[in-house]
Amino acid sequence: TCALPIFPADALTGPNPPTLGEYGRRLLAEGDSWFTIGSLNPVRSSNLLLRLRVTRSTAIISCAYPGDTLAHMVDHVNDPWFDRLLRHPNFASRWEGILLSAGGNDLIDAAQQRPCHRDGQPAAWDERLLLTPEEALQQHPAETGAARWISEPGWQRLSNYLVANLIELVERRDEGMNRDVPLLLHTYSAPVVRPAGVVTAPQGWLWPAFEAFDIPVGARQAVSDVLFGRLRRLWLDTGATLPQVRVFDSAAVPLNPAQPGSTGPSGDWVNEIHLTPAGYAKLGAAMGPWMEAQLQEVRFQPSRPQAPRP
Repeated sequence: TCALPIFPADALTGPNPPTLGEYGRRLLAEGDSWFTIGSLNPVRSSNLLLRLRVTRSTAIISCAYPGDTLAHMVDHVNDPWFDRLLRHPNFASRWEGILLSAGGNDLIDAAQQRPCHRDGQPAAWDERLLLTPEEALQQHPAETGAARWISEPGWQRLSNYLVANLIELVERRDEGMNRDVPLLLHTYSAPVVRPAGVVTAPQGWLWPAFEAFDIPVGARQAVSDVLFGRLRRLWLDTGATLPQVRVFDSAAVPLNPAQPGSTGPSGDWVNEIHLTPAGYAKLGAAMGPWMEAQLQEVRFQPSRPQAPRP
């Protein structure tokens, strides 16, 4: 196993920039909280990048922001550091691969959209992922399973949004010198819905969202599993249709689930939606070899012909 140093993007223009030529492989990374270190609980924090197991010296330039905040995928696409390093002339570099962690926090953020606006008016069904008991009867009168609590217009809007942003990111990648460089995403391990969070969100993220919609405690886990299962399928299916986009199925890696109702670290989870270092190590032990296999395969594939510039 080789060392895998991670450098923040601004280190490239700092007083002592890393010498990337010393490494056998150079990757560009952007992403949500699975790629960042939680600054609110640094002792227990880790991330997936830190735990990737590789056999070739690899440097990662990360544009992900530290902290336990939720990020939107569109922020990743428009992040100035990421965008410049990806495609801008006189600034971009040729990367062997692009790592992206996206969609999980977008789903959680959408689930936290409340049933009513601040003025008391009900939020439209396409503005949130969840339904109250009364709304569930209206939208799904014959449904008795977990899907009855999910706003289908809201899910459709979220999935369209995620796919559109991923397509835009692929188009931006192919505008410059990183055309056809493999873009590597991952699915998400389904979390246990429980009141375990951080200082700024002590009850977690999904738990208070389900509370706000008055969804029965006994139904919450099944609803979360359906949502994360849909996100998993969305990435696997979408990735298969886009050029040089590969998706690692993190959800297929066995993890120790948290104990339902627990309020602190439990199983392989440090809180409701983030993993412990041991949890990320399990994913990294599987994703690292997968990543290296994808990058090796691409080396022997001919590039697509460049489209003529208008």
